[in-house]
Amino acid sequence: MEFSTLKYELTDGVALITLDRPQAHNAINSVMSRELPAVWRHFATDDAALVAIVTGAGERALCVGADLADLPAMDGGGRNGTLASIRWTSLQNAVWKPVICAVNGMAAGGGLHFVADSDIVIAAEHASFFDTHVKVGLVAGMEPVTLARKMPLEAVLRMTLVGGNERMNAARAQALGLVGEVVPADRLLARAFEVAAMIKGNSPAAMARSKRAIWEGAERGLGAALEHAWELIMQQNAHPDTEEGARAFLEKRAPRWRPFSEC
Repeated sequence: MEFSTLKYELTDGVALITLDRPQAHNAINSVMSRELPAVWRHFATDDAALVAIVTGAGERALCVGADLADLPAMDGGGRNGTLASIRWTSLQNAVWKPVICAVNGMAAGGGLHFVADSDIVIAAEHASFFDTHVKVGLVAGMEPVTLARKMPLEAVLRMTLVGGNERMNAARAQALGLVGEVVPADRLLARAFEVAAMIKGNSPAAMARSKRAIWEGAERGLGAALEHAWELIMQQNAHPDTEEGARAFLEKRAPRWRPFSEC
């Protein structure tokens, strides 16, 4: 599938999705804002794609948020719109396949969506994280809400309120739980593919339901989250992969999983 602001490359079950506007630090313009939901739909419906890695082109930035010179369109017109106007990430598009974010430089403003909404985050040593919304008169009201599920609240508030006048480095981000692993820049994509390789051999259906249980559980109280998780467990128990997994283990062979589309 061809895009003008993104690259989609599938290699042995791993989809590499690259934000491809390096001249603008991979800022999201009106075109990329339309293409991102399309690329996530393509990934979600491609049975050959088992896990995704999202990163930015070049070495300077993952993404610095919306392009102020070509703002993404809102579904209400102008600067008015609904929450559904912003569907840039896998989570915002209800994609339940595993997603790794490889942070290759600055993640700023709206670019923090990709860090907040990915399942696993790996950062290059030179990566930095900051939020410039309030500096340009905008509310930092989406990315920090999700980040507060991963990081201490004070750290989120500090990033939000200093408005980019202070940048969090990769080591600090790892210490606070914003990223899970920090590697040298020349090892970033290789490490992301190594992690993807560990993921892709698992049952697509089991991973999808596990991911849903965790992410959707974060939106519920404990009791409701456990009830929802139990429903997903029962759904998986009726799926052919449950029987196949046990049989493959006993027969000491690789399992033959059903495609994600049969989840």
